[in-house]
Amino acid sequence: MNKIEFPMKVLAVKLEYRRLKLEKMVKGYLIEKDGKRFIVITFDPAIPKITTRHPRVLSSRSKVGKNYIEPINEYQNLKAEYDSLLNEWYSRFRFAPPKVKFPISQYFDPHRMNNEYYNARPGKLGKYTPNNPTTSEHGDLKSKNELMGLDLLKDLGIPFKYETELYLKDIDETINPDCLVNFYEIDRCAYLEIFGMSDKLDYFARTSSKIYGFSKENYRPGREVIYVFVYDKYNFDKDYFVSQVLSAFNDMIPDNALLWKEE
Repeated sequence: MNKIEFPMKVLAVKLEYRRLKLEKMVKGYLIEKDGKRFIVITFDPAIPKITTRHPRVLSSRSKVGKNYIEPINEYQNLKAEYDSLLNEWYSRFRFAPPKVKFPISQYFDPHRMNNEYYNARPGKLGKYTPNNPTTSEHGDLKSKNELMGLDLLKDLGIPFKYETELYLKDIDETINPDCLVNFYEIDRCAYLEIFGMSDKLDYFARTSSKIYGFSKENYRPGREVIYVFVYDKYNFDKDYFVSQVLSAFNDMIPDNALLWKEE
C-alpha cells in the first residue's frame, strides 16, 4: 500500500480544526527535577496572568496539579497531531495552509447527517452471525474485508460505528450498513458499504436492492453513502479503499470554505 496522503482540502481542514482547538486549550508540559515530577502551565484560559513568561509550576502530586494532568496530556497529543499534519503540508506545498470558515455548510443535506446524527446512532445492531466470524479489536465481523476496512479507518483517524440501523422505505427493509463513518472536523458523517462476492447471484441481488434503496431516498454516492467494491475476494485493495473514503471527505468540503491569504 502507498503512503496515505490526505487531499489538500482535507489536510487544510484537519490543520485548521486542530489549530483553533489548540488556541483554547490549557497548555503546558511535564518536567522532572530531583526525582520529582512537575507540571509547567504556560496558558490557562481561566487564569489570564499565566503566560509563557510567567508560567505556573505545580507538583504533579498536588491536588491542583493532578487536575492539570489530563488537560496537558490532551494538549500534547493534539499538538503532536497538528505538528505532524503541518510537516506533511510543508513537505508537499510551498505556501502556507489556508484558514477555514467553520462551521462548514453543505449545499444539499437531505438527511442532516452531522455529528449529532452520528452520536445518536448505536452500533453493532446487525443480527446476522456468520459460521466463522472474524474476531478483531472491533468485535466479531462478517469478513476479513471488513476487518481490513475498519483497520484502515482507524489508521486514517476516522471514527466509525459498525452496523448501525437504517430503514429504507422504498425497498421496505431495515438494513445494517457496514459502517457509519464520522468526518467530525466538518460536522458530517456517511454510511460506508463494502461490497464483495459479486459472483454470487443472491448476494449480488441484495447488493443491487440496497443500492436502489439508498438511491431512491437521496443517499448520494460519495456523499451520504460511500461504496467500496471488492472485485477480487482474495485481494483487498487498500489504496482503492482509502481513495474512496478520502475522496468523499474531500468532496464534502466546499471550495469557498477555504480562506486563502490572497483573499
